[in-house]
Amino acid sequence: MKLEIPSLKDELRLTADWTFNLYNDRLNSTLMEYIKDPRSLSYSFGAGYDSAPCTIPAGSILKVDTIHIRKGSDFSSITFMWKGARTEPRFETIPSYKFVWGSRSADVSSTRTIRHPRRPVRFWVKLEEANKIEFEKA
Repeated sequence: MKLEIPSLKDELRLTADWTFNLYNDRLNSTLMEYIKDPRSLSYSFGAGYDSAPCTIPAGSILKVDTIHIRKGSDFSSITFMWKGARTEPRFETIPSYKFVWGSRSADVSSTRTIRHPRRPVRFWVKLEEANKIEFEKA
């Protein structure tokens, strides 16, 4: 067995399907949105992350974006960009507030629609999950 620590920007082509635990975290939101994970609109912050299995198919190319290794931490991780994968643009209706000068209250006068553009798929996994990847350098 040889130790191989990838360099940042290395591209890995998966030679087998890769299944890992996807944590409900804001930093994983683009992957959750891409795979249509129902948790994608309710992110966890801080302790108590919940996870669900996620599989990325063989042939996909992952680019190493960030590596975090911390002494004594449960969350040493690697962040990947999934090459060629992008979220779909979506629209969201939000309240439009009308503020009255000198008042601490806000009046919801109407709603407005905002557009969320397509975004590249970026996600992190724990280091021990990344060590299960079967790959070849792309």
